[in-house]
Amino acid sequence: MTIEQLSAQTRINVQYFQYIEADDIASLPGGFFYRSFVRQYARLMELPESDYQGELDRSLADESAQSAGRTTALPDKAIEVPPIPTGRFDTALEMRRWVWRLGILALVMALCSGVYTFWQRWRVQHEEERIAAARTETVAPKPVEKQQPAAVQPAPPVTAPEPQQAPVEPPPAPIQASIIPAAPEAPASGAVRLIIRATEMTWVAVWQGDKQLFADVIRAGETRGFGSPNQLRIRLGNAGGVQMEWNGKPVDQVGPKGQVRTVEFRTDGYTVIQPPPPAAPKPDGQV
Repeated sequence: MTIEQLSAQTRINVQYFQYIEADDIASLPGGFFYRSFVRQYARLMELPESDYQGELDRSLADESAQSAGRTTALPDKAIEVPPIPTGRFDTALEMRRWVWRLGILALVMALCSGVYTFWQRWRVQHEEERIAAARTETVAPKPVEKQQPAAVQPAPPVTAPEPQQAPVEPPPAPIQASIIPAAPEAPASGAVRLIIRATEMTWVAVWQGDKQLFADVIRAGETRGFGSPNQLRIRLGNAGGVQMEWNGKPVDQVGPKGQVRTVEFRTDGYTVIQPPPPAAPKPDGQV
């Protein structure tokens, strides 16, 4: 077998086989590679390991001895290695460090407190100045207008008494009437006229047959009027929070506060439709 054939089968460089054949161990990469290359070479040649192991060990021992006797070209240089921590704790040094840390923390907190206090004082002072300026503008006296003296009316001339006539009655003094806001009137036409005045906030819906006339919330003090030729039906969300007039007649309370009631007004009267009673609980076991 040629060296090229050996290299193709073992994947070892041809040059390394040439060094092995020439017994040139120094030209090989090192003892580990030399031992591996020789073993692959011997196994390919089907040689028992006992035939070459002793010679292989001797060659490697000689190489180690030669390497130990060589001097390197690198100069000796001292390498400074930091000392290994001994694990001892310096209490005094650590206390000084903590004192410094606490001092810096206290200084920062004092500085922040001072800045905050200054800002609060400035804000309060600015607010007081603004309020004082507003009060000054509000209380500023208005210029007093000088009143012109009333003109002196000349005394009426004295004339001779005229013949007596029938006494003339003075006109009656005007009567001061209290102004009462008038409620909006219901439509003039229609045999059913209804006025709703809210004493509390109440939801109201009004129907004329199948036609809905109104559905909204009316607040305390508001008044609504409705009219129909034959019938009106209303639904109150707070029955005790309204006062109603039907064709000019007051209507009694149709329900307590917070209760829902439905009322039908007709030409001959009105009917309060009571809500259905709650369903009785069913016995256990029944659906």
